[in-house]
Amino acid sequence: MPSIRHEIPLQLLRHRPEVAALIARTVLGLPVPDLPCWRPGPETVTLLSPGELHLDVVLVGTVTEKPEFAVIHEVQNSCGVPDLERIALSWPAYVTHVRQRLGCPVVLLAFCPDEPTARKIAAPVETGHPDFVFRPRTYWPGMLPAITTVAEADRWPELALLSAPGHLADDERRSVLAMALEAMQHLEPDWRVHYHDYISKCVPARYRKEWEELVAIAIENYHWESDFAQEHQAIGRAEGKAEGKAEALAGSVLRVLKRRGVHVDDAVRARVTACSDLDQLTRWLDLAVIVDSAERIFDDGADPLAEPE
Repeated sequence: MPSIRHEIPLQLLRHRPEVAALIARTVLGLPVPDLPCWRPGPETVTLLSPGELHLDVVLVGTVTEKPEFAVIHEVQNSCGVPDLERIALSWPAYVTHVRQRLGCPVVLLAFCPDEPTARKIAAPVETGHPDFVFRPRTYWPGMLPAITTVAEADRWPELALLSAPGHLADDERRSVLAMALEAMQHLEPDWRVHYHDYISKCVPARYRKEWEELVAIAIENYHWESDFAQEHQAIGRAEGKAEGKAEALAGSVLRVLKRRGVHVDDAVRARVTACSDLDQLTRWLDLAVIVDSAERIFDDGADPLAEPE
């Protein structure tokens, strides 16, 4: 059964087929034309003998109804000997059969989880015919540009999710993860939980708490559409993460104060981390954005967030 790490990149490309052409052109330097329309194409190849080859996804670029260019896109997460043997026999056939079927130029790209895998998958395939050497064109998330601004995430949400796993060890990690969340609100509602799971599985354990903090902030500040917030809240309930959510919110309160340069003494830190009331922690988080003293998040008087009269 295909894994989430195999299916999610393909779903992102099916959602917006021109992304594959953009990657081929701007990241891999391939002569793929900037055509006005890209659509999913045939994903099976019929053989002379009974049977079929099943491609991951084919994206077809057109000007009218006539195919002008096609991009075969595979997701390849492993590079063992059986994988390389299968690729040597099947991928050249994908290209020649799709070219014959559509009558247009074809390139094959492979999305790999990391650079070592991509380099092994990119090894030349000797077909046996003189001068006919097939070279898969591979890339991995780190080859894609990091998406770190709202404008980029809103314009290319698919790239924000595809590139995020390759930039989680960078200084811009927090921005990359925040923009992955931003991107999800522009994608299909039915797939948002799956996209969340995909990023969660890609985040190394040492950064998992930081990711959960960002998700908690997004939910508690109602940054997302209500259905998305409910989906994430359902995930939290299903997995019994109420305690973890409070811990994440408490960490967010302290982090916001620190980032703003507001001094946090041991007494404030102890009170925040000991709190398990999500509503209270949410209020403290809202106040942490504007107070000039850490102790003021505990004020019971006038609400500093209220609109002036």
